[in-house]
Amino acid sequence: MAFSLASLFGLKTHDTTPKTLVVLKHRCPQNHRCPAVSACPVGALSQKGQKAPTVDRERCINCGKCTRYCFPKALVMEKA
Repeated sequence: MAFSLASLFGLKTHDTTPKTLVVLKHRCPQNHRCPAVSACPVGALSQKGQKAPTVDRERCINCGKCTRYCFPKALVMEKA
């Protein structure tokens, strides 16, 4: 039976499952300039007018930084 010290002491372990950025358009209010666009360290997010942002998959490094700037939680990291 395999176990880890983290599970023995009830600690959360870091999930190493690959995740990808997803835009949930139904959660995006689409009434303002998205702050997550300028927060992206590699410029993978873009926005036309006030529409929901789009992700350039070639540039996105799946760091999740943009999700911290999206208050309605329209940008989420989901398991690939």
